[in-house]
Amino acid sequence: MPDIANYYGLIEIAITVGAFMLFIIWQIRTLKRDIRAREAREARERSTQAGDATSLPETTD
Repeated sequence: MPDIANYYGLIEIAITVGAFMLFIIWQIRTLKRDIRAREAREARERSTQAGDATSLPETTD
């Protein structure tokens, strides 16, 4: 049976790479969620501003 101590370096590299990949996936998902939320908020603001602009009475000075 091979001694596991010979593979500690490989195990450490695999754990590090795995943790890094999980972090990258987490960050990408968070960015996509935030981009969708920002786009929805901006669309809501645009529709609100467009609605406000059409409902304002024109003033004659």
